Amino acid sequence: MSDTGPGDTLIVGLHGVLDRHPWLDRVSTEFDLEEDVFSLAVKRASAYAWSSTALTDKPVDNLWDHNDADGDWTQDGRVRQLAWLQSSLPRPVNAPGKRRRARRLPVLPVITVLSDALRRVGTVRLTGTHAFVPLHRAGDARIELAEVADWFALADPAGADSLTVTVSALPSAKLGARAAEIRDAALERTYGYMAVEPLKPAGATTAGLALPLAGVVQAEGLRRVLAFRCDVREWSTDVAAWTTEVFVDSIRAVTGLSGPILLTVSSDA
Repeated sequence: MSDTGPGDTLIVGLHGVLDRHPWLDRVSTEFDLEEDVFSLAVKRASAYAWSSTALTDKPVDNLWDHNDADGDWTQDGRVRQLAWLQSSLPRPVNAPGKRRRARRLPVLPVITVLSDALRRVGTVRLTGTHAFVPLHRAGDARIELAEVADWFALADPAGADSLTVTVSALPSAKLGARAAEIRDAALERTYGYMAVEPLKPAGATTAGLALPLAGVVQAEGLRRVLAFRCDVREWSTDVAAWTTEVFVDSIRAVTGLSGPILLTVSSDA
């Protein structure tokens, strides 16, 4: 296992409506399968070579180490917290005389693994995501965000959507007073492919999320202090991950905050 500490926890959740494949139970019985979010996430992360549970003589260069995962697959047509993953971020190994740039948070890889797992068991209508983020582990993502900006411009204009982004933090962080600066930083990182406007009050509810959010214990003491309305060219798991990373990097750059935040992204459709 990688060397991690209590402040290295990353939690990501996907919310929406899942319609299980009609053949799922029959195939599971035929091959004696008992798959759940955790088992599917572990298998998929290993397939991408992002995280492995294999015990080897040498440390595995995981992007994250699996801690726990679960999800609510109730078939009632209501928005559910379909899949969530709690993981530990391995501490970087520093070589003498060499300074390494801090690694970006694996938000997109984790969301990809969870969405792949859900699509394996059914069809998904995504309504929102949330992420409990240790900001002190968030590396500078400006270069990568610049490289991927055009990816999100290459989208069918008919799929345009409005999103609500909320940020919860410790009151002592005083993020509410930095809303305009964080908005400007987010606009810079999206290169004109996302419109961003602060919302007041920041405590407005978001219909695309199922409460309580996974990570509520770790997020104890955090209070919602920021909310933004974002217009994007499409709504997808990729856009949810992109939006999350844009705001994480903006908050990191503007405030220098090193504590945890809870960031949600939900579709207004």
